[in-house]
Amino acid sequence: MTTKRLLRIEAADGELLGLWEMAPAGEAVYPPVLLMHGASFGSALFDLPVAGYSLMRELASGGRFVYAIDVRGYGASVAHGVMNAPPDAHLPFSRALHAVEDIGAAVSAILQRRAVQSIDLIGFSWGSITAGWYASGHIAEVRRLVLYAPLFAEKNAMWLRRIGDPADTRRLAGHFGAYRLITRDDVVARWDGDVAGDPRDVREDGVVDSLFETLAANDPRSGLCHPPAFRCPNGAFADLIKVFNGHPLYDPQTIRARVLLARGECDTTSTRTDMLGLEAAIGSNEKSCLEIAGGSHFLCIEKNHMHLYRAIAIFLAGS
Repeated sequence: MTTKRLLRIEAADGELLGLWEMAPAGEAVYPPVLLMHGASFGSALFDLPVAGYSLMRELASGGRFVYAIDVRGYGASVAHGVMNAPPDAHLPFSRALHAVEDIGAAVSAILQRRAVQSIDLIGFSWGSITAGWYASGHIAEVRRLVLYAPLFAEKNAMWLRRIGDPADTRRLAGHFGAYRLITRDDVVARWDGDVAGDPRDVREDGVVDSLFETLAANDPRSGLCHPPAFRCPNGAFADLIKVFNGHPLYDPQTIRARVLLARGECDTTSTRTDMLGLEAAIGSNEKSCLEIAGGSHFLCIEKNHMHLYRAIAIFLAGS
């Protein structure tokens, strides 16, 4: 049986970060893999306590050590000074550049723990930006790269309306402080915002509650809010306002790892044209795109999630 534990690692600036480790039931036969989360839900998205809803467990059961980082301000790394201050006391916190550095700290820790030269890396949504950014500057450390629900540089009017300044959508709306509070209803609204049609067509009963309870359990202050809510950094929005205006945050031309880009075909945040634009910009000679039917932005915890899990496992295990 696979086992999971929380490690504490030190970032480049001395900040303590949470790194989850899931060990395989037997001997590891594949390189370790690191998962990087998106803007809202932290690493809990990759290991829900619902049967069959853990990408971490799926990959570990195939014979590898699986890691998931919570970059500063998220999940097991929420205990940061900025996150403990009132949200309006600081600018949007936990930007992509710092997340790239935190990924680097996690990679260094994994390389040392497992005595290997390189790892596989998976990034989701905003995490596809930070994972791709890291891979572009660390060719030797990344063997294979999966960018799920990838974002790169495409104007997205829907998102500019959501987070842009109404007077100038090239800027983030001024009401976003260091972080925001996310309730269960907010989780539903965010998910539903990327579902075309009836959410019951893609979402099983109980998954929302499991997701929210897992995320809230990582924030010791969640129970102090009425209704309960967990803290989530807003720095990703400050990054995404640029991306959704068509401006890339990094140059993928220097990526040399084998790359798989994957999205749900109904995803309105990660679009097909943006994915194809990123594929064209990636410098690797070995790259491919995959669209999975019946999936939205949160395909990894939707009814069709096993199609994604298996595609990732097959890609990472390839010769």
